Amino acid sequence: MICPTRNLNSPKKARKLLINITTFIRNWRANRSRQSVSTIQLSLMAVMFALVSVLVACEEPKDIGLAPPTAIGVLYTDTLTVETSTILLDSVVTDRNSRLLVGQYTDPVFGKVVAKTFGQLYVEGGSFKTEGEIVYDSLRVLVGYSYVYGDTTRAQEILVHRLTEDLDSTKRYTNASSVAYAAEPLAKIKLTPTAVGGAGYARLPDALGRELLELSKGSGIVQADFRKVFKGIAVVPGATNTTVFGFSNNMFIELYYHKSADTTKVLSIDFFTTAGLPSFSQVKVDRSGTKLAALSLTNSLTGADTGGEMFVQSAAGVTTKVNFPTIENLKKESGRIAINRAELSLFVKGSSPGGPVPSVMTLAQTDANNRLLYTPETGTGTRLLHLLQTQSGTFQTANKWYYPQIVGYSSRQKTYTFDVTTYLQAILVGFQANNGLALLPATNTSLVTTSQTTGAPSFLAQPYLNNQLNGAILNGPVSAKLVVFYTYTP
Repeated sequence: MICPTRNLNSPKKARKLLINITTFIRNWRANRSRQSVSTIQLSLMAVMFALVSVLVACEEPKDIGLAPPTAIGVLYTDTLTVETSTILLDSVVTDRNSRLLVGQYTDPVFGKVVAKTFGQLYVEGGSFKTEGEIVYDSLRVLVGYSYVYGDTTRAQEILVHRLTEDLDSTKRYTNASSVAYAAEPLAKIKLTPTAVGGAGYARLPDALGRELLELSKGSGIVQADFRKVFKGIAVVPGATNTTVFGFSNNMFIELYYHKSADTTKVLSIDFFTTAGLPSFSQVKVDRSGTKLAALSLTNSLTGADTGGEMFVQSAAGVTTKVNFPTIENLKKESGRIAINRAELSLFVKGSSPGGPVPSVMTLAQTDANNRLLYTPETGTGTRLLHLLQTQSGTFQTANKWYYPQIVGYSSRQKTYTFDVTTYLQAILVGFQANNGLALLPATNTSLVTTSQTTGAPSFLAQPYLNNQLNGAILNGPVSAKLVVFYTYTP
């Protein structure tokens, strides 16, 4: 039985209802038969009986002598403190990402950024071998981009250099890493940036082409030996560039040749960067003259330091950290606490001039020193970042983090809104340390994929994090709001 929301326990309200019913009956037409009147009287008695039943059923338990066995209180609060600060992450892994950053741009909000890419090349098919007499034709480099940050009104120049230092396949490269390369570029690529993306190519020296073709003769060459001969490429911006490009992690060097006996058939082989081999983006930023000038690994910035604003720019390591210092106050309620629903909304003031705000975000757990927490996955070398989980995955086994929560930007409300229910509950029961969460922009709406053959999940956070410079500016004192519905039992 559903009780009415209004209070009908008042005798005056009951009498008024009966009077209205009686008045209505008296106004009926006078030629009703006795049988009809009798039927109506019975119906009226049934209505009165139902009304009395409702009035009794909706009495408070204490009024009818049945005290509740356990007092349960459902409460709501939006006054818990949410502390925000701008921090600089000490390790931003850009190794083997889906996007490689190259270029430079001076951003009035985030400072001057210079991005370079370094990558080892994979021999198409894993080996290169030719037979018979072959003749060299040409060698060219090809790059394609789908992301631009900065100025799109001017032509840009990208330089390709040969590495002089080996890349280490066992190392995790970050945005601060560097690898030595030859001073003289192999090629210069001209690009005119467009929002829809594009591609560019340039011819490489014939001497290099003949060197690579020579490797194919006799017994040929396999991947392991090729990387010793040709260590890889560095792709760097021209001195006057005003744009940063996001290239696919498939930068190609294409070698064309033919057999001496057949000049009509063109043969070719590709050497290319891939996420399966070492490749990374170096991102250096000069923040002089900006609100972030004092930001460092040991010096985070509050709203008071930055004029009431917080900042996020993932590839540069700048992000906003969110802390919940008063969540333990819920324990002041006598009894046990269960959070029914908790939502964290982060309010966006605007973006950097270089591009729009990131379309999707996730939150990552940190330690007290602002380092992102992760668990190495046994047997794969994958770092399972401790990202904010959906409710279905929070209390899984310790080494599995396959339920990351990804939220989109609401342009209407200008917010990112996260469900932090199970995260806060884990803090209250002592399962989770209260060290805060860091915002991480992503470039894909899902960071986990399932193998179509084995059904096993694969963690894809690394390829889709730390590969964009699009920045978000949060609203300082009102940059975040936490709403919590919770239940307590004595």
